Amino acid sequence: MRNKEELLQFENQIKSGDVAHCRSNGILGRAIRLFTRSHINHTAMFIEIWGKIFVIESQKNGTNLKPFQEWVKKYNYTYEISRPLEFTAETKERAMQKIGTTGYDFRSLFLVQPIYQITGIWIGKSEKKADKKLYCSEFVGWVYQLENWWKNSPQQVYEIMQQSDFFNFV
Repeated sequence: MRNKEELLQFENQIKSGDVAHCRSNGILGRAIRLFTRSHINHTAMFIEIWGKIFVIESQKNGTNLKPFQEWVKKYNYTYEISRPLEFTAETKERAMQKIGTTGYDFRSLFLVQPIYQITGIWIGKSEKKADKKLYCSEFVGWVYQLENWWKNSPQQVYEIMQQSDFFNFV
């Protein structure tokens, strides 16, 4: 995993559509890892706009766009990056349409996801209702239309991308 200094040095190699699989050691990060049985506690997506790299992510204030440098400096994450083999204009548009319009899905992350991890039973929303509020890995899964995206924890998105023929880790 890269630390934030390494990620800042890697900025010129980041491409639109790259996905950051993040780990932090703060209280919230540890709680998410505990509740979702993960070693990854956050998922975000990089996107190039006007020749600059930004981050689209779902955090407690919803799905928003942030400048790359500010995002990296703000959070004390370690990172692994996965890259789609193909990133289309349609995929970029899909990601951008959630910016500022989608709230954060606290209920699914802290109640539904832990129950699902422990029991294997999904008591949460269905796919048809799932894109109104999103937590981080739901957002990335939704953008890339991963199977059962509304059920995936950050760890599950990481594993899906690791095993996929459509993503490489860089």
